[in-house]
Amino acid sequence: MKQRTCMLSLGIVVVLLTLVQIYSLYANGYWRREDRTIGLSDGFNYFVTDISVPTILWWTPFTGNKGSIKKCGSFECHFTENRKFQHHPSTKAIMFYGSNLNYMDLPLPRNGLNVSWALLHEESPKNRPILLHGKFLSLFNYSSTFSRKSHLPLTLQFLGSFEDLVGTTHFIATDLKDKLLSELAPVVYVHSDCGTPSRRDEYVQELMKHIRVDSYGACLNNKKLPREISSMTNMDDERFFKIVAQYKFTLAFENAFCEDYITEKLWRPLTLGSVPIYMGSPSVRDWLPNRNSAILASDFESPEDLAKYLTEVGRDKRKYESFLRHKLGPADGRVSNGFLKDALASRKWGIDPVRGSFIDHFECYVCRSVHEHVNQESVVSEGHYKCPPPVNPLTGRADEDDWWYDVIWYRGKCEATTVRKFVDEGKSPYTPGEFRREMTRMCPDWW
Repeated sequence: MKQRTCMLSLGIVVVLLTLVQIYSLYANGYWRREDRTIGLSDGFNYFVTDISVPTILWWTPFTGNKGSIKKCGSFECHFTENRKFQHHPSTKAIMFYGSNLNYMDLPLPRNGLNVSWALLHEESPKNRPILLHGKFLSLFNYSSTFSRKSHLPLTLQFLGSFEDLVGTTHFIATDLKDKLLSELAPVVYVHSDCGTPSRRDEYVQELMKHIRVDSYGACLNNKKLPREISSMTNMDDERFFKIVAQYKFTLAFENAFCEDYITEKLWRPLTLGSVPIYMGSPSVRDWLPNRNSAILASDFESPEDLAKYLTEVGRDKRKYESFLRHKLGPADGRVSNGFLKDALASRKWGIDPVRGSFIDHFECYVCRSVHEHVNQESVVSEGHYKCPPPVNPLTGRADEDDWWYDVIWYRGKCEATTVRKFVDEGKSPYTPGEFRREMTRMCPDWW
């Protein structure tokens, strides 16, 4: 009888201790009831206690990963897009893809320094104006953007390799380019994203008054591509490369002007052997193969002055070919920019399956960081995404009545300020009405 009583008492103690432990987990908000059993994939579930490595949650669906363990050097992390892990005790970081980021759909209230936020955005700044402003950017602990100052810089994402720069696969000799001038303009323009923050079409339209320009894209179109490559999805087609390589000059105008935001607009003509006429990143000279590998539109007072210079260079073979040292120079001296060479040599990611994509490498960067607990001293700043207000390329000044400035850039600033206020106050997910009222109060001039 005494033994039975002892066994019963022991059982009661075990049950009570278990209930206390479960209560403490719920009371401390470690996870919600619906999160306790989470599907990894169809037909397979696992219990919360099965996860022994940090979980990193993609808040904006991007990779399609329902849940898997990934090895990053000596560290391992569990990556998933399953939002049920928002409250899971193993979750140490939440990742966002900039183009899909919605400030009305954030994992709020923010869990302080316990859970890091990481931002990946390799695309144009115009896609998410809220990212142009420090009050929003500083919500993130890690970034992978076009800026060299981000934790995993993507400045060279559109340059395949050093060999692409110096190779002559598509290169056409100057004498042949000169012969082709009877049927081609000296300058080519291929853009189909019209009405951009950089207002590049306005500049090109003025330039066309002073020098012939063949425009193949939807913007200012005056020449048709062959039907089989007329879609902009064929811009990496060998047939398209052959067309662009025939031109002496290529207008390489970005859709926004940000530090280190350099796209295929520049790298394509450089690799094909057409001299780029560049408008875009103020820091572009830091990345050119040689000091004079491109002609910068910003160096000229007006499109007319630029046109005069292009005409002069186009008539002088020696001067023209001075811009093509990366193609015509000695094999061991085609690129003099040590900074560019070092950046390419140290880049661990690539477009080949051996090195892995920048997405894989940024995931591993975040994984290592949460293991090493570096999030407390890591905050993203405007330097990771440095984009000043858009200016008129013809005057070099901001037009306050410009739609991109007044509606997009300034509105983005107001949105960033409003989001930051709600996050700092520990606000739970806010409604559109609450957000609009607060934004109206904080930015009355915008309305």
